[in-house]
Amino acid sequence: HMYTNTPWDNHFVGTAPWLVTDPTVKRNWVQKYIMPYVNPFILSFGLYGNYMAHLVEVCKGNEVISPWKLLLPLEMCAMAYRWGLRGIALMYASHAILGIYYFTMALMNHNAENCMDVKKRNASQDWGEAQLHASADWSVGMPFWAAGVYLWLNFHTVHHLFPMVDFSHHHAIQRILIKTCEEFGVEYVVGSPVTIYKEMIKTFATPMSLMQEIMVYGGGI
Repeated sequence: HMYTNTPWDNHFVGTAPWLVTDPTVKRNWVQKYIMPYVNPFILSFGLYGNYMAHLVEVCKGNEVISPWKLLLPLEMCAMAYRWGLRGIALMYASHAILGIYYFTMALMNHNAENCMDVKKRNASQDWGEAQLHASADWSVGMPFWAAGVYLWLNFHTVHHLFPMVDFSHHHAIQRILIKTCEEFGVEYVVGSPVTIYKEMIKTFATPMSLMQEIMVYGGGI
């Protein structure tokens, strides 16, 4: 999603209306006071949400049809046939753990407070700086193998800047990125995973840039 945190970003509305990530949209009472705090339950259905979203795109002809698409429903049918409701419950439990684990960190990558500053993003000098203003990293400097606990998503800004580079190089590029940003006076915001998680909850509940317009091509882009 190269137009990160803009109307052209399909990830931007992926959790709506349950979790609203657009900083320019007012939240209703439920979206403000309930949904941000029960987000693990919502994300437990993330795998199914992604599956259905992809299925819709397949039906529209925007995605390639593959026989592998049948694997998930066939697996669920097999579990239900062999173990009944217990089988379905086991499938949901495994998928819930996967969904909460992955989607929590994926949302942290783009929903920290600095990612919701539309004014700053619109003023970006180029596409690269816009990615820095729309992404968040944590545990900077962590060794490659140790970062596996975060599925290497703590190097996510590097992935946005260099999407074709293998992720095994991200930890090394991150060190260069930090020095380059210092050299050119470009802000690169990082934090602890706990801090960014708390900021994510806050941005779910509160529109940080209300009454502002997100420019896809902001500043010098």
